[in-house]
Amino acid sequence: MPSALRGLVEPRLVRGRPCAALGPPAARYLGRLELTRARTRRLGALGALVALVGVAFAGSPAPDVAAPALAAAHAAGAAAAGAAHTKPSGARFELGRAEVEPRRAFFDAGRPIRLRYRFSARRRLDLVIRVVRVADRKTVRRWVEHGLAPGRAHVRRWDGRRGDRGVPADGRYELRVGPRGHRGALAGRFDFHDHRFPVAGPHGYGDRFGDPRSGGRVHEGQDLPSPCGTPLVAARGGRVQARGYSDALYGHWVLIDGTATGRDYFYAHLQAPSPLEDGERVRTGEPVGAVGMTGNARSEFCQLHFELWPHGYRHGAAADPAPDLRAWDAFS
Repeated sequence: MPSALRGLVEPRLVRGRPCAALGPPAARYLGRLELTRARTRRLGALGALVALVGVAFAGSPAPDVAAPALAAAHAAGAAAAGAAHTKPSGARFELGRAEVEPRRAFFDAGRPIRLRYRFSARRRLDLVIRVVRVADRKTVRRWVEHGLAPGRAHVRRWDGRRGDRGVPADGRYELRVGPRGHRGALAGRFDFHDHRFPVAGPHGYGDRFGDPRSGGRVHEGQDLPSPCGTPLVAARGGRVQARGYSDALYGHWVLIDGTATGRDYFYAHLQAPSPLEDGERVRTGEPVGAVGMTGNARSEFCQLHFELWPHGYRHGAAADPAPDLRAWDAFS
């Protein structure tokens, strides 16, 4: 029983005086208080407030007893009400079945990351969904879903961008779901990569970036020997900037302006013209052609000649793509 009410339901002494010394009105009043003891235990502080107010209006207690009783009851009720506002809502959120797919995801791929989940609760909830990098526990993307119904299937898709529309670093990530102020229950984990290796089949590493060429030229890319006809895919999604044919050098080629990056990606010695059209949108991992030996590769072997231009094609110098290619090769 709250200390503020304990004195109110003790009928034997009030302010140090026996009940009989207070007179018949006070005795009747305290008798009624005695009857509220069991109710007080059941209802707690707020219930006691209601019971005591009822007692106060049921008769005409002695003034020196009624005023302290009502004042103490009011204080106890106010304290209980304040406590109710600071306690959790009592929604009892619990994440149910949840699945994340794919488990290995690529930025700007044709298949975005998808979270499908259910939860249980006493009522509809606003839920916060976060994409968290496992290595440093940093949240890279966050959504608030309003008024979700418990027991139903809910879906959230992620295109692989941070909240500032940039692209997060490669690594292991997890999706967490929970109400505001909640750490979030783990819904699933996945690996995320911003590029994919362009040769979708057996391959090797041939002539390197910077190797000398006839006429004082240098090799501006990395050659990747592979059987003719091996599928080639976009290392990074983007838009086709140009495509064409060069009999003297590149044979069939296609140039893609990467999404959310200043880089351009150049694919050469294709077996046939790329199936993509100028200006067409392509996603990471989608087909761009097949390995061939057109152009000056016709006297050598089947291969992809791959170039990487950090600031756009022919804007500044090309970069050595080998470090990136080997990194992409490790997980593709």
